[in-house]
Amino acid sequence: MAEFHLPGKRNSSRQLRERKQKKLYSEDWALGDEEIEGRRVFSLQEKLEDPKFVAHVLVREMHGTEMNVSYFQRYGFNTPLLFKEKTGLGLRLPTSNFSINDVRMCVGSRRVLDVMDVNTQKNSEMTMKDWQKYYEDPDKEKLLNVISLEFSHTKLENYVQTPTVVRQIDWVDCVWPRHLKESQTEATNLLEDMKYPKVQKYCLMSVKGCYTDFHVDFGGTSVWYHILKGGKVFWLIPPTEHNLDLYERWVLSGKQGDIFFGDNVDKCARIHLTEGNTFFIPTGWIHAVYTPVDSLVFGGNFLHSFGIDKQLKIAQVEDTTKVPQKFRYPFFTEMLWYVLERYVHCLLGRSHLTTTSDMVLSPDRPHIHLTYAELHGLKEIVMYLHMLPANKKNVPDLIRDPVPLIQDVRTLIGQHCQDSRELAITGRPILSVFEDQENRVKNYTYSRSSGVRGSNKVGRPSKTSLSHDRGGGGDKNGPRRRRTRCKKCEACQRSDCGECSFCLDMVKFGGPGRAKQTCNMRQCLQPMLPVTAACVHCG
Repeated sequence: MAEFHLPGKRNSSRQLRERKQKKLYSEDWALGDEEIEGRRVFSLQEKLEDPKFVAHVLVREMHGTEMNVSYFQRYGFNTPLLFKEKTGLGLRLPTSNFSINDVRMCVGSRRVLDVMDVNTQKNSEMTMKDWQKYYEDPDKEKLLNVISLEFSHTKLENYVQTPTVVRQIDWVDCVWPRHLKESQTEATNLLEDMKYPKVQKYCLMSVKGCYTDFHVDFGGTSVWYHILKGGKVFWLIPPTEHNLDLYERWVLSGKQGDIFFGDNVDKCARIHLTEGNTFFIPTGWIHAVYTPVDSLVFGGNFLHSFGIDKQLKIAQVEDTTKVPQKFRYPFFTEMLWYVLERYVHCLLGRSHLTTTSDMVLSPDRPHIHLTYAELHGLKEIVMYLHMLPANKKNVPDLIRDPVPLIQDVRTLIGQHCQDSRELAITGRPILSVFEDQENRVKNYTYSRSSGVRGSNKVGRPSKTSLSHDRGGGGDKNGPRRRRTRCKKCEACQRSDCGECSFCLDMVKFGGPGRAKQTCNMRQCLQPMLPVTAACVHCG
């Protein structure tokens, strides 16, 4: 017990209750419920074997080539999608040889991870170095789970490219002001250092027996999820009004440890994912996750224009269940303003940002048709923002004046209320039609003057970007000693990806061969000093 003295009152003291640990800003990606009182009383083994959870077919199996913008425009995104292979998805990942040690070398041994104790549902912090020791220890005393390692702006980012369709429709990529995202330098998920919603790339590391109870992804985000190693078991519940109402009551009851939520609903499907599977979960689906074997998973969250009504509904559920702001989608309300501005800019040619100007639309330009989901969603956003109290409208500083913007949105809705649902299926995302696609694809630049590889960020290159190109000594006037490949790590042993900007520059892939840089996927994880290197002090 701790005690303290009130200022000005020497003899006054009181005891403080022990404070519960703070919840994480975490993925897998619960609504930030309070810690479960006590331990689980239901048997997970029974739920894994119960035949009633396989009776309902709620998942659609598809091939990667079928997953495109046309699919979203025609059908929306209301059904979980399973891809047995990643071919055709445009998904780039490390090989199956990639290990926890490789993750550590990419994000750094000192990176602090949020770790959840599966049995107590309490959170703690652990360095990546300590996590690797735990993960590889055959005699584990606790069940620990890492579900919130967002690795954008680390070296691991080079190894993972999100599915093509996600990059085409993710609001972070096609709506959020690009200069804000490019100015992000902090690799961790500290909210005060975020310049954009940093939820696009997650690494999940779970040991056998880990379980994440039923939850809805924050902000109503959709999720892509690839099993690089191991396996997962999902229980899935559709987000009907009735089910969401039951979910709210279950969360507020505080009895999650007593009740398996899948028993409370009419339809709950169980699906087993194995190594190499890719899984897409739509907005609002209530799901639980079990890990039957040590697993390494990559995934990400995204908001999009084909599920706006459900995304706003989940935001209201978060309000009802009193989810703290730090456990929600970062800058959710600000994102809605940028969505409205982007649609107005693309369809009416009028910009409401302080950083961009209006564009002249050709009178001969054909009319662009909106899908019902987009048109209805824009109406829902306007109503949602209108209902917010003034202190929670969170109009971004870059929006010059919200009133003319809302007026233009109403004009836009009026112009498109008779749009053809068939003509809206173009296979092209409206919000990206006017973007320079080549600039969007290139993630890396090469500076001839410095010879430094670095990401397109505003500001100085990170220390990790520079470390591999520095010489072996501290004397600036001495000979330059470039580090050499270890020839042992996963990156050294793989072939060129043929897709990154450096590969496209290579002569063998049809490029000019000017950059003379190695493939992003082949940048050595543990470069070594050359054998000719000598100590600057002793020689």
